[in-house]
Amino acid sequence: MAMTKPHVVFFGFDDVPKVTAKIFLRGLLYSTAARGQVIEGMFAKLTRTGSEQTFGFWGYGETTRLNVGSGLFVGQTGVAVNHHFVLSVHEAEYRFMAGAYTVEVFARLAGVRAPRRLQTVEIVVTDSHAKALRRHEGVLFELNPDGAGYSGHARPRPALNGGETFQFDVD
Repeated sequence: MAMTKPHVVFFGFDDVPKVTAKIFLRGLLYSTAARGQVIEGMFAKLTRTGSEQTFGFWGYGETTRLNVGSGLFVGQTGVAVNHHFVLSVHEAEYRFMAGAYTVEVFARLAGVRAPRRLQTVEIVVTDSHAKALRRHEGVLFELNPDGAGYSGHARPRPALNGGETFQFDVD
């Protein structure tokens, strides 16, 4: 199981059921096994100067309708979807600070005991990014054209009734 390097990474917040820190990225998952593999779950670890936070609630899909992550089959041709990693509502508030971050994406595969690290991404949050995140706005990081590093820009938070409020499909 592997994941391509994400073209975009987003640090920000979800509103439902409370304001909660999130990491968003888009990547292609593909199987290195001939018959494909099943992902039971995914999570992201965010590390900054010795502190580590696990974003354990995973959702995937397109646009504003997401599926709660569980039981995703990934074949050799791959699956390209948006991945949303959110703190559990039971976790304390997470505060994004200025500094260098490492985002590690892990998958728990069916029948495999230990999670597998799929991708590692390095992100730098500037002072102006940190100020936007303190206002609960978001910062979108785009992969530089040469594939070496990400450049970020702050995005105002969308209005609750007219913006990107994500609803998870639990059917």
